[in-house]
Amino acid sequence: MMKLDARRRILLRTVVEEHVRTAEPVGSEHAALRGRLRVSPATIRSALASMEELGLLTHPHTSAGRIPTDRGYRVYVDMLPKADPLSSSARQKIRRRLGDPAEEPGDVVNDAARMLAGMTGYASVVAAPGLQEQMFGSLHLVPLGEQRALAVIATDSGALQGHSIELPEGVAPDDLEHLSRAITHRLQGSRVGDLTHQRLEQVLGEACHHHRWLEEVKAWLWRNLAQGIRPQIRVAGARHLLAEPEFKSPDRATRLFEALEDESALVGMLAAVPDEGVWILIGEENPHEQLRACSLVMSAYRAGDRRGTIAILGPTRMRYRRAVTAVRFVAESLSEAMRSSA
Repeated sequence: MMKLDARRRILLRTVVEEHVRTAEPVGSEHAALRGRLRVSPATIRSALASMEELGLLTHPHTSAGRIPTDRGYRVYVDMLPKADPLSSSARQKIRRRLGDPAEEPGDVVNDAARMLAGMTGYASVVAAPGLQEQMFGSLHLVPLGEQRALAVIATDSGALQGHSIELPEGVAPDDLEHLSRAITHRLQGSRVGDLTHQRLEQVLGEACHHHRWLEEVKAWLWRNLAQGIRPQIRVAGARHLLAEPEFKSPDRATRLFEALEDESALVGMLAAVPDEGVWILIGEENPHEQLRACSLVMSAYRAGDRRGTIAILGPTRMRYRRAVTAVRFVAESLSEAMRSSA
């Protein structure tokens, strides 16, 4: 963290929090008043100018006031003494909602995303754990008609992945049952994350021998397992961002929503979050170019042996103290709910 004297720390905090509150540049007199600094206006102007030279503040256009830079937000975040506490009623509401024993794990994750977006007024992004750490349990091929079958994968945790597939004429139910048993026998107990395309070719080659139509089953199995390995991205509350001045421009709003649709980029960013603590990416720190007008506040959570990530996404002019508290508590509550439902 950049070392600033006490006066400059107070001024930086004041400029950041006033700009977050008003979305307007902060003048030197207002900064001194809000920061309760009893020094001369010249001293305040000198301190603000020095922080501008350090790259912590900037002048927007010809405004007499200043706003924080991404670097200024970073120094502010790093010197936060503590996050804003959640009220006891808010904590109880979150625990009660996420701790409902009737909820499926996927529904709990969706609830967490919606609650986090509602609490903060920003978008929430959740990477639900993929299936890579689970063990392949069984494959079931269930006839749906003369030329269709329902293919269902079950894992050791009971998670199911299902999809209908096309079959050629003349495929009997007995053929489907035989193949289900053969593939289950060969893959049962394998870690889903280890079932690469090459591995499936080796293991299933014999089962699919002399049956050209079974290649479709093998191809579907690979596609579905590959999709299940990747964390599933859920976005909630994106509409909240349209109320922020930063995204009033149609071009900026379009770029933002395009970025939120880029699941590969989101998965990469969320996967890099360490297992402990709350982690923050601010503006230019963001590897995704279209999200560099934004900040992400992120935390990992656990679902048994698997790991997911929950985050909020908003403008760099974010209420960071509130954001950190909300993300930390929801992540902890989500981990507890997943343990209880296991």
